[in-house]
Amino acid sequence: MEKIKWILFDVGGVVNHLLFQNPEGYTYKTRFFTQAKLEGIFKTKDYVGYSLGLLSHEQLVGKYLSKKKLDLSVAEFDEIVKQDIIPTEGMEELFQKLEKKYKLALATNEGKLLTKYKVEGSHILPYLSKIIPSYLLREIKPSPEFFRKMLKVLGIKPDECLFIDDGQINIEAAQALGIKSILFTNMSQLERDLNTILSLT
Repeated sequence: MEKIKWILFDVGGVVNHLLFQNPEGYTYKTRFFTQAKLEGIFKTKDYVGYSLGLLSHEQLVGKYLSKKKLDLSVAEFDEIVKQDIIPTEGMEELFQKLEKKYKLALATNEGKLLTKYKVEGSHILPYLSKIIPSYLLREIKPSPEFFRKMLKVLGIKPDECLFIDDGQINIEAAQALGIKSILFTNMSQLERDLNTILSLT
């Protein structure tokens, strides 16, 4: 008998494309910014703190813009972020299909406002039963505690959920706790794997 009740999706790299991946850079109101300068914010220690809920969005972005001497306000940086959120093609249709039988949730390493922007920009909010971001759990994948707290929030056992992520290390951490998982590479592969596990029609 099938036990899976919940399907949990990572966001960046799964539900939507990773931010700031355009090698040609970004122009905002005639001001040009390289991809590396914008993407660099995700490689800072402050971003880890933001994802853990220890820094506010304004603290993270404001400090980074100042340090890198980028001619942007926090609000302008946010506008570039919103414009760069690209939903994965076919994902909304998949959510429409899955939510008829399963509870759908997001399990993501992210801070408060970026979680909001990514969810809104992906057009999948109507199909979600829960959003579980790292800033609320105060844990980051692949920490086992992230997944333990995730299960506790949902009130389920490991074999009652399916986890989908684009990071091998996160997949391995989930599987170590008995959570059935799928490593996402593209939509065709995801749909094949889901059909194998869930016998979708």
